[in-house]
Amino acid sequence: MRAVMSDWWTSLAETHAEVWRRLTRGVADRRAPARHPVLATQRQGGFAEARVIVLRGADREAGTLELHTDSASSKITEIRQNPGVTLLIWEQTAKLQIRLRCHITVATGAETAPIWAKVPDTARQVYGGAPEPGQPIDQPEEFSANPDPNRFAILTCQIAEIETLHLGQDRHRRALFSAKDGWAGQWLAP
Repeated sequence: MRAVMSDWWTSLAETHAEVWRRLTRGVADRRAPARHPVLATQRQGGFAEARVIVLRGADREAGTLELHTDSASSKITEIRQNPGVTLLIWEQTAKLQIRLRCHITVATGAETAPIWAKVPDTARQVYGGAPEPGQPIDQPEEFSANPDPNRFAILTCQIAEIETLHLGQDRHRRALFSAKDGWAGQWLAP
């Protein structure tokens, strides 16, 4: 049976294009599942850490994603120790899992100023404050927000691999796309 254009999961090229459609939508649409990927890092001591983060930019041509965070968060230390991370997205309606293996660079200070200037006042509340993220407090009211542009960090994720798993009704389809081979793609056993 011949695949129709809407059956993107039957073609490597269309699967890759579908990933980027969903990533781009995640930047623009607050309700899109790709808007909130799970970022997994390696914590000192061997444990993996995973947390939801907001997708702020997606550039298919460059193969990059942009995320923002507080530079005092533990994820910054983890990324600086091991810049290889994984982002995970689950698209329930499409039954599509997307894993993005990336190398992250961290920008802070003056180089983030043009982006900081565009961050709405309400969103600035999460960049800065005392005590720093993850520190013990007795009551939630003990945390005081204090927006600080010096604590604003931009994470640029250079994608090395994209792995998809589509949970189809007739069959599951798994694919791997690598920057090394120009994103040609390879089917994998699900």
